[in-house]
Amino acid sequence: MMPGMDEELLAALMEEWGTACARLAAGDEGARVTLRGLAEAAGLAYDDALSAEELAALPQSLNGPASGGGPMGVLIVDDSPTMRRLMREIIAAEPALRLLGEAEDGEAALTAMAGLKPDLTFLDIEMPRLDGLGVLRRWALTGPGEVLVVSSAAQPGSEVALQALRLGAAGVVAKPSGAISLDMAERRGHAVLDAARRVLGLPDAA
Repeated sequence: MMPGMDEELLAALMEEWGTACARLAAGDEGARVTLRGLAEAAGLAYDDALSAEELAALPQSLNGPASGGGPMGVLIVDDSPTMRRLMREIIAAEPALRLLGEAEDGEAALTAMAGLKPDLTFLDIEMPRLDGLGVLRRWALTGPGEVLVVSSAAQPGSEVALQALRLGAAGVVAKPSGAISLDMAERRGHAVLDAARRVLGLPDAA
């Protein structure tokens, strides 16, 4: 949360910001006047060249951690049961993290995010019903916590990775060997945890 801004004011700002972004996405350019004023009040860097989706992601920097103390709560979103198991093993190796729940598609992810309010969501991109980019677009308006994309579809520097970052993802970690990635716990577990620590402001591993 931004220093000096109480939770009630932040909630009101986020609601109004989301409404204005939705108006802009529907073609109402007049919504930019509202967004400009809200950005000034919140100390956000506003730019008229930004799209509605990019503007929707800006207030995520004002959201503080949801757990308020103790291990940070994590949600796993991936359509592969194998990958969810591997991610559980990775999370279990980090005492500062605790698993809150899992979701197997984008629609279930949004429901879980709203109900569980995780500090961090590990998000796959290629999923049924609603893909990861679709989740990011909707999460950016009112979603809790931070999102770290973990996906074979988001290789570093790729258009998908860049789009995920533009939509508000705090980081992108590529699965090392395709969508299943049986070697992920061994080869990428440290990368996932390092990224999670950075996103959540946790100390580096000893």
